[in-house]
Amino acid sequence: MTSTKRPTIPLACLLALLAAACSLPAIAAPKHRHAAKAKAQPDVVGDFHALAQQNPWACEPLASAGAGKPWPGAESSCAWQNRLHIQRWSWRDGAAPSCLSSQARWWHWAQAGLQPTVPRSVWDRRWTAQTLHMRAGGEERLLILRRDGKDGWEATEWRWNPNPRPATRRWQEGRWKLLLEAASQPQFRSAAADSADAARMRPIWPRLLGTRPGEIGSQGLALESGGLCLQAGNPLPGQTKLHLSYSPNDSRLEQRAAMHLQLSRQYPEAKWLTQFKMLDMPANLPSGAKFLASWVEGGQVIGQLWMPLKGDATTVRLRVTTPLPPHQGDGMAAAGKIKPVVERELEAIAMQWAAAYE
Repeated sequence: MTSTKRPTIPLACLLALLAAACSLPAIAAPKHRHAAKAKAQPDVVGDFHALAQQNPWACEPLASAGAGKPWPGAESSCAWQNRLHIQRWSWRDGAAPSCLSSQARWWHWAQAGLQPTVPRSVWDRRWTAQTLHMRAGGEERLLILRRDGKDGWEATEWRWNPNPRPATRRWQEGRWKLLLEAASQPQFRSAAADSADAARMRPIWPRLLGTRPGEIGSQGLALESGGLCLQAGNPLPGQTKLHLSYSPNDSRLEQRAAMHLQLSRQYPEAKWLTQFKMLDMPANLPSGAKFLASWVEGGQVIGQLWMPLKGDATTVRLRVTTPLPPHQGDGMAAAGKIKPVVERELEAIAMQWAAAYE
């Protein structure tokens, strides 16, 4: 039996081959032209498809519960078997100049479905964005109102009626939670700083309005009453020269006459509608003395309220004003019709102040 010999490679040749292999360039790993980008979160606020995870369809605009009819100009879309509804509006600043801005009126309209016992937030003209999440009758609602970056406003309302099927409802609830989390970001809210005096009026204004629209600004509250545009101002700085007693029993007729004489000297051009007097407060409302006067001056009807505080604290003084209609001669006939409207709002402020602080 014969054996076949395999050829042997000399050691010198092996060393030469190894040296050549070591001198070959290394094969580099392929490089990507661009680094992988982090996956962006979907814009569930601006993209209805991203929120609903299905193609939406056009549907009829809805009225805010209690508001009577839909707000005009809505772009309305639905998904989830019409259980998810979105409405969008847009307008420019000053598009409808009036006592209140369009954003103040829309904000009031959108909250009309709240229960009467639930306080409504009043639009502040210093805001650039605001959101509100609420529940009414098993329905979830989300409101966003914000500037569009130019000279206009964008308003959006979402409504979700949960599906009765548990599994579907849980999935929808997860999508709704994404929307609420996105809407809670800082760009959807803005705050307005108040002075100490103005801050005391914050709880008073919503109570004064009730279900009426209004608008808060740096100077106080604008509201409509009796067909008039009224400005209820923040408390006036300073103090009265004559001391006003907190106790109604300590208020004397001579003191009120002296106060009116002082006012007449302070406002020599005033035409008086109601001389300085003490208000009759409800017997069932614990309250200190409240005083009122109204007059015409500078083309305006002016009503002023004095509310003494306990101890030696400064008397709170604030005004409700409205311009006289043009071309009314000396304006006194028109002022006589305006006077009860202005004084009614002052009396309401006095009662709401007593309910809030006394």
